Amino acid sequence: MAAATIQAMKGEESIPNWQLTVDYVETCNCNFGCPCNFSGFPSFGFCRAIVLYHIKEGSYGDTSLKGVDVVYVGSWPKAIHEGDGTLQLFISKSANEDQRKALVKVVSGWAKGNGPFALFGTTIKYNLEPQFVEVNTKIDGRNSSFSVAGVIEVQTESFKNPVSGEEADARVSLPKGFIWQEALACRTRKMRIVSPNMSFDDSGKNAFFVADLKFKGP
Repeated sequence: MAAATIQAMKGEESIPNWQLTVDYVETCNCNFGCPCNFSGFPSFGFCRAIVLYHIKEGSYGDTSLKGVDVVYVGSWPKAIHEGDGTLQLFISKSANEDQRKALVKVVSGWAKGNGPFALFGTTIKYNLEPQFVEVNTKIDGRNSSFSVAGVIEVQTESFKNPVSGEEADARVSLPKGFIWQEALACRTRKMRIVSPNMSFDDSGKNAFFVADLKFKGP
């Protein structure tokens, strides 16, 4: 699927009703808590994120999206709202052509709707060609992981008491959050990508986990 073809899909058809219920793993380069979620500026002046959408239930019109994994890799030279971002999607290779087209539209923000997709879409300058690959996932709350062999590796873990080793039940509540309203706070044990267009390693930084997070549109 060439980049020009993806761009053309934007005007292919009217947007049907769509919905997603996902297990959501968010990792980024910010310090723990991520000030961006509090409408602040990123910890180090720029943003890099690798996010998993593990689709438990979903549809785009008559097309079922259940069982597909999407990894969203975004990089912005400044704060996200200042734009000039680069986006690359990694989507389960098992997805059929209709599922692939639907998910590119939804997650890139072309299919409008609630949540971050349409909002983040306005900040992207470079939409790289999506990759349809084997996405390996393990969903286990704060101790989740996902990977694309040879390209992406993400593992999250709980915060632990340095004396007793007890896992901390850290949570963040954002009643007006534009992605989620309550998340389990954790950290990345590993968070890296190596690819021709984007390569970075922000292991040991911020992460969140949300079960059964819902999005819908248009």
